Amino acid sequence: MTSRRKKWAVAAAVAVAASAMATTTQAAGAKPAASKFGGDVNVGILNTISGWCFSNALTGDALGATRTVYESLVERDSTGKFIPHLASKWASSEGGKVWTFTLRPNIKFSNGEAFNAEVVKMNFDLGRGAVISGTLGSYTYTNIAYGSTGVGVNANIMSVDAPDPLTVKITLERPDNDFIGLMYRAGRYVMRAPAQILTPDGKANTASTTASCSLKGIGTGPFMIQSYNPNELVVVRNPNYWRKDAAGEQLPYLNSVTYVVVKEASQRAAALRRGNLDAASFTTGEATFVLDLRKRKSVVTEYAGKAASWGQWVPNQNKPGSPFKYQNCRLAAAFAVDWKTYNQVRFKGLGVVSGSIVGTDHIMFTRNGAAGYNVAKAKEFVAKCNTDLGAAGPFKLTLYADTSTTSLNNTKEVQKYFEAAGIQMNPIFQAESAVLISSIYRGGGNLYDFAEGTPAEGPGSGYVLPFFVTGAFPTNSTNPIAKTAFGIGYNKVIALGNHSDTQVDNLLYAAQAETNAAARKKKFQEATAYMQATGLLIPTVHTATFTFVYNKSKLRGITQFKNPDGKTLAPTRDIKGFEWTGIWQER
Repeated sequence: MTSRRKKWAVAAAVAVAASAMATTTQAAGAKPAASKFGGDVNVGILNTISGWCFSNALTGDALGATRTVYESLVERDSTGKFIPHLASKWASSEGGKVWTFTLRPNIKFSNGEAFNAEVVKMNFDLGRGAVISGTLGSYTYTNIAYGSTGVGVNANIMSVDAPDPLTVKITLERPDNDFIGLMYRAGRYVMRAPAQILTPDGKANTASTTASCSLKGIGTGPFMIQSYNPNELVVVRNPNYWRKDAAGEQLPYLNSVTYVVVKEASQRAAALRRGNLDAASFTTGEATFVLDLRKRKSVVTEYAGKAASWGQWVPNQNKPGSPFKYQNCRLAAAFAVDWKTYNQVRFKGLGVVSGSIVGTDHIMFTRNGAAGYNVAKAKEFVAKCNTDLGAAGPFKLTLYADTSTTSLNNTKEVQKYFEAAGIQMNPIFQAESAVLISSIYRGGGNLYDFAEGTPAEGPGSGYVLPFFVTGAFPTNSTNPIAKTAFGIGYNKVIALGNHSDTQVDNLLYAAQAETNAAARKKKFQEATAYMQATGLLIPTVHTATFTFVYNKSKLRGITQFKNPDGKTLAPTRDIKGFEWTGIWQER
């Protein structure tokens, strides 16, 4: 079936309910010969692909879609360890304050532009909110800048240098011996081409060119954009891709991958069962359809991801009129919800309730201080909360949900627990996921009572810690970006609790700076226990991404692809979903 015909089939499939089919497991197959190159694959995803620039904070499978175009310096292997990718190696010095990365040579972006240390420095600088001027190849630019959540994430970076074309030196304000976790950022730390972020007239900081950056992702990845809108992305083979397979054949194998956003899980599953989709991803929150597809082994094959989206709700303490400035109100919410039962009712047991804000294998894991479900204690703290609120009471909250039916029903389930504890509720606010994300991660601070779900994710402390401190920049920061408009505007953008408890900062920064691995883990656990005990963070359900493949599509090599260092990449280890580089279609 041609790509055009298959796209029409996808559109038809999402408009109607599909009938069930029967099942078997797909065989992996051997490494393809050159004659097996080709194939056009259609993938159904949940989340809208809102854009490609620094300011576009993508979630879940939308992030995975962009990762066919983009790559990072660092990747992860199937055991969860960080491994080199665009960088061939790295080293730290000065107690974790200086990090040096060596880049792989002879890599190009899909448009032919060179990937080198100068371009990496530009990505880091623009991503952390620096204002840059200079010359790069044919580009002469003046006062270029992009605002994004990266200003907060990267607030510990003092300077980035490119001493030679293959060396990048990053100097931090505070030592961070878990820094590689930040360089991975759950698959978010990607490299963009100069043509995406600069223009020949050097005006990339204007509204029109910022919009252009958001529309034209250009990376070093195996595919490049053929067409794009927020609900459909078509990527085709990148002729400049730097990697070959073991036989010396140019990667990737597939001609194209088309991502179609199908918000309703029922329609996504129906399209997959009929073969209108070759693959589709599902979240833990769509457990009903995950479990149904698992029964259809002759029709589809599952590739389950490991829970890496850490479930925690972050009470927003300094939103105007927020009840969560009072610890009693935070603890009332913490004790009110039975997350284990919620996991069974809404997620059919597919989620993971670790009793902590992170998973059991995470460096920050501990159950100490966590409230746990206790309706009597919840009611006790509701009464104390109402006393604290006085005339501003009673304790009343607003929850939010995505536009999908599943998301709304998940939120309604939480609402029932709150109401049973005596917490009053406003109507649920429902909006498209991109709208919700932009309202949570905004320069003026989170607009909602909670940051719900999984604001922090992935391995290590790198993409967890920045969400929990009082602000991106400590009050005594010497980072020059701290005093800039971006530094001030984005200081609270990912500090989602909007709190002022500097003890959290002290505990987390001490853990970062610890050079002894065992002592570092203990210090991170002490920080977690403190945040849980004070209700700054509420442990919930940890979630994963589940990808199913239509057997008759004959996709092969899904579990076999290796990173350049020879380490096997897990197909759905993180929220990125499949690594499509080494997948082919048997025909």
